[in-house]
Amino acid sequence: MRFKHAIHVLIDNFRVTYKLLVYLVVVFAIATGISMAIILPFIDRLSDISAYRELTSAVNDMITEALDGNLLNLTVHFTNIKDSFTALIEYLGEHPTDLVLSAAGLGLLMLVSDFFIGLGAYAAGSVINDKMAMHANSPFLSTLIKNLGKAALYSVIYVPISFVYTAVCMVVLYMLLFVAFNGMLLLIQLFLFVLFMVVLVGVKMMFISDWLPAIICGKQSVTQAFRYSFTLKSGRKFSKFSFYGSSCVLILGVNVMALFCTFGAGLLITIPLSYLYLLCYQFANYCDNNEIKYFIDKRTIVKPEQEKEASREQFLRGE
Repeated sequence: MRFKHAIHVLIDNFRVTYKLLVYLVVVFAIATGISMAIILPFIDRLSDISAYRELTSAVNDMITEALDGNLLNLTVHFTNIKDSFTALIEYLGEHPTDLVLSAAGLGLLMLVSDFFIGLGAYAAGSVINDKMAMHANSPFLSTLIKNLGKAALYSVIYVPISFVYTAVCMVVLYMLLFVAFNGMLLLIQLFLFVLFMVVLVGVKMMFISDWLPAIICGKQSVTQAFRYSFTLKSGRKFSKFSFYGSSCVLILGVNVMALFCTFGAGLLITIPLSYLYLLCYQFANYCDNNEIKYFIDKRTIVKPEQEKEASREQFLRGE
C-alpha cells in the first residue's frame, strides 16, 4: 500500500522532475568541468604506461563489440580489463604521488558536489511535502533559498556520513570478492558485487529513510530527526529494507536500459526521477507511520484509520 501511495505521489509531483533536472545538470556540468581539469593532466602522465594503454584498449574493444551486438567475448574482455587494471594499480602503488594528489582533489570535489546535490534533494523534498500537505505548487528555487540554512546543515551532516559509509563498503566488497574469492568466475564475482552493493545500499537507506521527512514534515531539528530515523519509532525496518533493496535493483536496471537503449538521452529523465521516486516513498512512509493526512492527487486524500483531533495549540501553530 505504501508503495502504491508513493507511486501516486510521484505522478502527482512529476513536474518537479524537470526542475530537479535543471538543478542537477548545472551541478554536474560544473563538477565535470573541474574534474576534467584534475583528471586530464593525470591521464597525460599515464599515457606512456603500458598497463594504462592495455586497459583503455580492452575497454574500447569491449564497447565496440557490444555496440556491434557481439556479446560472446564479454568474459574475455572482463578478464583483460581486470588484469590490466590490476597491473595499473600495482604501478600506481609504486608511484603514489600523482595518484594521491588527483584522488584527493577528486574526493574533495565529490564531497562538494554531493553537498549541492543534498541541497537540491532537500528543496525537492520540501516541494513534495507542500504538495502532499496542501496540494500547493511551490517554486523550486524560492523553496531552496528559503530553506537554505537548514538544508545546508542537513547536507553538511549527511554527505560525510554517506561518503565514509560508501568508501568502507567499496573497500570491503573489493577485498571480499576480488581478493578472498579471487579464483571464482568473473561473472559470478560481478553478480555478487552487485548483490552485496544492493544489500548495503538497502541497509543505509533503511536507517536514514525518515531523516529528511522528519525535518521537513515533522518540524524536527536536523539532529533530532537523525536520531529519530534510527529509532524503532520510525516504523518497520524490514519493510523499508525490502523496498530500498528492490528499488535499488529497479533503478539500476532502468538507468542502464536508458543508457544503452537511448544512447544516454533517457538518463536526463531517469536520474532525477530516481531521486524523486525515493523521496516520495520517504514522505509517504513517514506520513503513514505518523498518521498524517496527505494528498496523493488533487481529489484524493489518504487518511489514517483513526484520525486524531488537533489540540488548540496544534491548530494555532498550523500543525
